[in-house]
This record gives sequence, C-alpha cells and structure tokens, in this order.
Amino acid sequence: MKTTSEQSGSIDTAEKLEVPPPGPLNWDGPDDPANPYNWPTAKRWYGTIVPGLLCLLVTFSASVYVPGVYEVSARFNVSMTVALLGLSMYVIGLGLGPMLSAPLSEVFGRRIVYLVNLPISLLFTLGASQANNIQTLVMCRMFSGIFGGPALAVSGGSFVDIWELKTSGLAVSVQAIATFMGPALGPIVGGYLAESQGWRWTMYIILMFGGAMIIPVFFMEETYKPVILKRRALERGHELPPKPDPKTALKLIFTITLARPTMMLIKEPIVQAVSVYSSFAFGVLFGFFEAYPFAFTREHRFSLGETGACFAGIGVGLILGCIIYLIQDRLCYMPAARKGNGWVQPEIRLIPAMIGSFLMPIGLFWFAWTAKSSIHWISPVLAGVPFAAGLVLLFLSAIMYILEVYPPLVAASAFASLGLLRYILAMAFPLFTVQMYERLGVAWATSTFGFISIALMPIPWVFERWGPQIRARSKYDAVTDTSPL
Repeated sequence: MKTTSEQSGSIDTAEKLEVPPPGPLNWDGPDDPANPYNWPTAKRWYGTIVPGLLCLLVTFSASVYVPGVYEVSARFNVSMTVALLGLSMYVIGLGLGPMLSAPLSEVFGRRIVYLVNLPISLLFTLGASQANNIQTLVMCRMFSGIFGGPALAVSGGSFVDIWELKTSGLAVSVQAIATFMGPALGPIVGGYLAESQGWRWTMYIILMFGGAMIIPVFFMEETYKPVILKRRALERGHELPPKPDPKTALKLIFTITLARPTMMLIKEPIVQAVSVYSSFAFGVLFGFFEAYPFAFTREHRFSLGETGACFAGIGVGLILGCIIYLIQDRLCYMPAARKGNGWVQPEIRLIPAMIGSFLMPIGLFWFAWTAKSSIHWISPVLAGVPFAAGLVLLFLSAIMYILEVYPPLVAASAFASLGLLRYILAMAFPLFTVQMYERLGVAWATSTFGFISIALMPIPWVFERWGPQIRARSKYDAVTDTSPL
C-alpha cells in the first residue's frame, strides 16, 4: 500500500528524491541546474511572482469594471442587471478559457500560453473600452475573460513546477493572494476612476497594468519539465520517444479538463463538499460588488470612490487569512509531517477551514446588522476582515486537502471542478444581489448569506471526524491509508 504522501505528492519531488538513471527525457541528476527545483532562489521567485501578478491582473479586471456599471446603464439605456453582464460574462470567460488553454500548456509549455493569451485579452479589453453599445461591451468582456482565464489555471502549474506546494506554504499563499486580492483592489481603484474619469477608464487601467506585464512575461523561462527536457534532447541530438496517438491524447485532455470534473461534481462527495463551500464564499465576494454600493451609498451617502475604498477591509482580511494559514502550517502541519516521516493524515489540512468556518459567518452577520446610518461606517468596513480571512482559509484548505487526497491527474480534475463551480457562482451572484437587497434590505439579505454559511459550517468538521471512511468510498483513487507502514 502507498502512503498518503506517496500517492498525492508531486511527481517532480519524487523524481528529485529517487532519480532514475539519466536519460534523454529525464534530469541529469538530483542537482541538474535545468530543474526548476534547483534554480537560484531569486529566479524561482521571479517564476512565481510574475504568474501571480497575471492572476492579480485577471481578477482585478473582473471587479474594476463594477463601479462603472451605473454610467454604463445610463449611457447605453439598459437596466443594471444588463449592465452587470459586463462582469458576469467576463467571469464566464474566466471559467471557459482554461478548458482550452490549460491542456495546451501541457503540450507547448507554460510560457507560450502566457505570451499568446495576454496580448489577445488586452486587445479585447481595448475593444470594450471603445464600445458604443452594450452588445459590443459584453462580447468584448467575455472574450477578454476567455483569453485572460488561462493565467489562473496555468499559474497553478507554474507554481507546482517550481515548488513542492504541500510543503511550501508561502508559495501557496502567494497564489491565494494573487487570486483574491484582485477582486478586492478592483472596486477601490475603479471607484475613483469611474467617479472622476468615467467608466472607460476602468478599461484603460487594465490596459496599462497588462501592458506593463508583457515585458516580465517575455523574460520568464519555461518551467514545465517535459517541454524543458524535450528541447534539451533536441539540442543534444537525442531521439525523442514516439508521440502518443492524437485520439488518445485528446481523450486524456477531455477526461481531465471536462468529463471527469463534471462527474466528480455529481458523484464524488469530497469534491462536492469542498467545491460547494469554497465556491459559495467566492460567490458572496462577487455579490458584495453590488451589496457594498447598495449599503454605503444609501446608508452613508458615500460616493463611488468612497464606496470602493470600503473594500480595503476585505483586502486586510485576505492578508490576515494568509498569515493565519502560514502560522497553522508551521504549528500543525509541519510538525506532523516530521513526526510521520513525511506522512500526514489528510484531514490535518482542514484546520484552516475549521477556523474559516467561524470567521466567515461572523463577518457576514457583523456587516448585516451594522451597515446602517445610525452606526459609524467603519464598523461594516471592518466586518470585511473576518469574512475575507475566512474566505481565503477555506480556499487554501480546499486546495491542500485535494492535493493530499488524490493522485496528481485526479487532483487536476478536482481543481477543474472547483474552478468550474466557483466561476458559475461568481457569475450568478451579482445578477440577483441588487434585487435581493432591494426586497430584503441590507440586514436580512446579508443575514441570508450568513445563515447559508452556518449551514455549510459543519463540512470541514464532518470530514475531520469521518474523513477516512468518506475517502474509503471514493471512486477516484482517494488515499485510504490511515497510518504509515
């Protein structure tokens, strides 16, 4: 029987520890300088931060548009719900793009996907900035998301190429900050731009940010092992192994990116629970893009810029959540891994989610009942801190638990399931949030989210208690060992 870490650990890590005889498509040895694991620290962090900044750009691009929807609604004579399609269709694009581009990174490498997709995404953003009707704006936003979305999926591959994520909490936190800080920064920047310059400047700032990223991306080096080794083998004149049958390769890509993720959402309790919980939290974050303006403009008469600045509380919470994760990683996971000689019970990864399960409803109910004119505005702003900390803890816990539970290819499908549901909810929440808040009011609308978060709260605790039994019933090769041999 294989231990947990053997089944779900990184393939590259295993090869680094037990290196087969040198060959044309393998590293020359454990100290091969071409192996990203052996790169100098500065070079490894460059290969980490640049993809992280691309994630920040892509998610920032989603939310920076939101403060301009009022002007878009008035300028194009459409309802707020239709104006919000510029956000929702962009988010749909973020979910669709990786299904096509992420598999291409497995063939051509990570760097080429970044280099090709970023300029195309920016061209569609340029088209959106010049739109003279809502149809053009929405379509350009959708295609901008489709070509921007691969950065979210491929960046995860870049991180895995460079770091052993199961033992590198800081690198995982960089990915989390990059994914979630963008939505928090977008309304802050977009609020002041939309207020002073107009909605088109929420597109121009994306072009400036993205244009500045092209040069750092150009100077990135390839990190994907098969591509590095194939290029080196050709340089050395070595004969490459035969290519797989195209039908077989396409079937494998289809299985990993679409068929198996869909089936896992339907049939796999582990993926269902993890995806629903973390995706709900992500959906609420996107719902807040409309809830915050509703609350702060009506209760405190804030301007667009002042309302956007209220998202600073969420930004602080994201950073706090990552700090909490790093602390528990050092206090809980690392000692357990040392004690078990690298083996850990997968459910130890749920400790951050347990903490987050309390923080998120605290933040929601705090906001619900203090976002009123009779209470100082700083109180609902501060409510964003525990909510965002809980959000990022749930996300990190979901990622690490999946890495512990499933072998690599199955974990890739589980991540695809998580991403699919996350962006479906992120697309949907802003479309009904305004109507929900108008009918129920700030207190009860936000409390509804709070009650749902309480209903979901037992999930990490149930898995912590009965995780081994649940894993034993998995049909997708989830680890079943409960102790090292």
